Amino acid sequence: MRLEEVRAELEEDLAWRLDEIRHLRNTLLGQVNRADWSVTAMRALLVMQYAHLEGFARNAFAIYVAVVNRQSLKAEEAHAHLFASALTAEFEALRRGATNDQEGEDGRLMRRAKLQVDFVERMRELGSGVLFVDVDSAVSMEMNFGADVLRRTLYRLGIPEAEVNRAYYNSLEFVRKMRNDIAHGSRKERIAPGEFEAHQRKCEEFMNELVRLVAAAIRSGWYRKQMRSPA
Repeated sequence: MRLEEVRAELEEDLAWRLDEIRHLRNTLLGQVNRADWSVTAMRALLVMQYAHLEGFARNAFAIYVAVVNRQSLKAEEAHAHLFASALTAEFEALRRGATNDQEGEDGRLMRRAKLQVDFVERMRELGSGVLFVDVDSAVSMEMNFGADVLRRTLYRLGIPEAEVNRAYYNSLEFVRKMRNDIAHGSRKERIAPGEFEAHQRKCEEFMNELVRLVAAAIRSGWYRKQMRSPA
């Protein structure tokens, strides 16, 4: 897939999401004075905003991972962070095994030793083959997309965190926290319209920024070992 096609796919996905958010906003708030915006309307918009933030971010990074996988890189050619992402299942098996206290034929120490050998053998196998990064493991949003999940995802994919303006993080956290508070029933008071608008605008800017970021990562080949590393 050419870079132009990737960018077009991202922009198409972004367009319908932004249209849906704006349609809901116009329906709920379009004919209402700013001072009279209802708690319910703003809550509904924040939940919608979060859904599209998480959905678009996951799709954008999944597209990037798909492009990386199509490069058929050898593990030694790939960015170390992407190679680590390819080993996510192995890391998780090692972690689960280390904390599993169930007794069996082997004792705890023997099970741990076997898991370590299995891990090394799997790492050698992957290291001598073609890199493949599982999308679900590498770009899991965990239903809690905010600054921390974004930073972890960038790190896993070898995309420099400095490429994302830190001004977006506050807005991502605002929407994430409001969405969680609404879901848990702990946020019922009215949100200040000015604060609501500022964060909504920043989140839409962030989604546009993700299009640029993924395109830049592909164009500059940040998935390769010799390229720049995250700060």
